[in-house]
Amino acid sequence: MSIVSFDFLCFFAITLLLYYIFPARFRWYILLLSSIIFFFQSSGFALLLFFAFFCVINWRMAILVQKFENDRKQKMKRYIFISSIVFDVLVLIGFKDTIFFVDTANAVSELAGRPLYLEGISVIAPVGISYFALIIIGYMADVYWGKYKAEKSFLKFTLFAGYFPQLSLGPFVRYDNMNKQLFGGKCADYSSIMSGIERIIWGFFKKLVIVDRLAVLVNAVYSNYWNYNGWYIILAAFMFVLQLYADFSGAMDIIIGSSACFGIVLPENFDLPFFSVSIEEFWRRWHITLGAWLREYVFFPLQRSALFRRLKKWCNNKWGRGYEKKFNLPMYVGMLITWFLIGFWHGGKWNYIWGSGLYYWLLITASNFVTPVFRRITSALKINTECFSWRLYQRARTMLLFMFGLSFFRAESLRKGVSMWMKAFPADNIHIFWDGSLFTFGLDRVEWQIIFFSMLMLVIAGGIKKITGQEIWCWLNDQNLVFRHLIIISFLLIIIIFGHYGPGVDASEFIYQQF
Repeated sequence: MSIVSFDFLCFFAITLLLYYIFPARFRWYILLLSSIIFFFQSSGFALLLFFAFFCVINWRMAILVQKFENDRKQKMKRYIFISSIVFDVLVLIGFKDTIFFVDTANAVSELAGRPLYLEGISVIAPVGISYFALIIIGYMADVYWGKYKAEKSFLKFTLFAGYFPQLSLGPFVRYDNMNKQLFGGKCADYSSIMSGIERIIWGFFKKLVIVDRLAVLVNAVYSNYWNYNGWYIILAAFMFVLQLYADFSGAMDIIIGSSACFGIVLPENFDLPFFSVSIEEFWRRWHITLGAWLREYVFFPLQRSALFRRLKKWCNNKWGRGYEKKFNLPMYVGMLITWFLIGFWHGGKWNYIWGSGLYYWLLITASNFVTPVFRRITSALKINTECFSWRLYQRARTMLLFMFGLSFFRAESLRKGVSMWMKAFPADNIHIFWDGSLFTFGLDRVEWQIIFFSMLMLVIAGGIKKITGQEIWCWLNDQNLVFRHLIIISFLLIIIIFGHYGPGVDASEFIYQQF
């Protein structure tokens, strides 16, 4: 069941009605039942049974981890914890990434002159496995570290792992932040419900009006890049950045807005990423919960591990105290592993590993060496680095660097991504922007005008947040009732008139749903 479908809206409306009809202490049962139905509709009965089995294993192992902690059996506790993590990781890889290992083995064997010709097995994965698997791994780690007690109720644990608004696309949540919200039973709050509905409308606007139009040119160029060159390539790469942002942030708007109607606050996943002045800042504002999860459960545990403590000791002996300022090898190695996992999580292809992982590790690591030199140059040239023009330059630079890396993420393979950019230069066909060439993709003048004005609305919404510190739906809540309803009705009409939906229209799934 796609969250952008009419079926989902009907399903959500019925769930919301039942949620507030039942007494507060029973409301989490409504959420659990709805989550089971959502999973069944999205993945089928067999995978629903697998999800239940997966939850049973982790629920029981968490209880055993806590039991052995109470009995002071640390070795057994550690054994159970490691076994649960290995089980979860193997399940995740088994459903998502077996083809990656097969393809890599075939490529290496071919280079070695002894091709293996292995064939991968394509497996249908349960909806949201990339999200609920990591959420459960985080839960197991928190119980192991003693941050909170293991959940005794299997049904409550299952609702936490499979809460339907965030099941298919995130965001990543933590048990201690969701416990009271899911099981406490919220009273009906008109303000929260209206804000949630407004945010759902905003998400549908992004998806139905913007994303599927941008996809027309992006899909045409990336799937037939050998027929295009110069500015076609650059424009497609730029439009994919806009497409992915509108797609993923639109999904988050629908998900977080839906959850807000139940009085349950999910963590934000975006914070004006295109206002970032560096790649490092950009990734603190983009897919926020994934970055927070990897820092909490991968990077920091690595830095505290025995292996990295030995590495730090070796660095201290070799380079002396304060080596971190010269060459912080443990941090760079930890970042390398973390960024590799970011790329690997997105899918078992090297263009994902490079385009959403290692490329950004390389940029951030290089910036640590280049920044001091760059500061001396700007100081010697007396460049004002506190003015608007400098920040504009930094934001444009960050956008271009992100666009370049993301183009490999979108390409069918790493090799094809390189081939595509080789056709981008020299960019001597700028005339395509005024000679009508852009109308050959199936987007006429009206369609391009819709794209332009829709993107302008996103810019205005971003400007409102930058100036007021409020998201557009929160800002609307402070306006007069007539103006507020006028804006809501206007967006509904825009979606109805200009949205891509209905019979005969193949509205694409959310891009991040495949991960």
